[in-house]
Order: sequence, then C-alpha cells, then structure tokens
Amino acid sequence: MAPFVKESGAVADRLRHLSEARLKAPLTARQETSPTRAGAALALAQCLADLAAAVEGEPLREVPDLGVFTVGDQVAVTSGDLASALGLLAEGHTLILQDGEATTAADVVRRAREMVRELSAAI
Repeated sequence: MAPFVKESGAVADRLRHLSEARLKAPLTARQETSPTRAGAALALAQCLADLAAAVEGEPLREVPDLGVFTVGDQVAVTSGDLASALGLLAEGHTLILQDGEATTAADVVRRAREMVRELSAAI
C-alpha cells in the first residue's frame, strides 16, 4: 500500500503545480483529440473513487468537475479514500467489484498503481 500512497501523492503534487495552460493542454501534443491533463486526472480520480466504493460496498459516487485547479486535490482525496478502505483488508481478501468481477485487495492496489503510473508518465 505504501508505494501506491507515495506514487498517488506525487502525481497529486505534480498536478497542483501545473499551470492552467498545461492542465488544459492535451496529454499528447500529437493528438489534439486526447483528453486534457486535467480531464485525465479527473478520470483517474473517478476510477479511484469507484474502486473505493466497491471495496467499501457502497454505491458509486460521482467526482464532480470543479475546474482544472482542483484535480490534484481530487486525486489526493480519492487515492486516500481507497488507501483507507484497503488498509483494513488483508492482501488476499476477496472483493466483488461493481461489474461483478471477483478480485483481491492486492489486485485492486495493483490496478490503482497502474492507473496512477499511466497518468504520471503522461503529465
């Protein structure tokens, strides 16, 4: 869990320090149709919130679009929520995600770390 917390915290900090122009720019300069950095961060926050809701057995909650300057905080909060929910479980604890997929707590952490790493590489 510690690497996920560290990596997601680093991504949140990087997002907080990006200028408005960088946050609104496409992830890749060669693809104008790609999402903006802020849009990709909001999507990550939503995925993390969805995973946390699944771990907690709660309904999905929408992460609102509050503007480009909030996405770093939204990633920090949703990753913290997920870490808190998973921190109470053993790695091998079986979870059922919203789509009915059976997985383990360790697999959820791996999935979350992958998503954070992908955004980190893109920004």
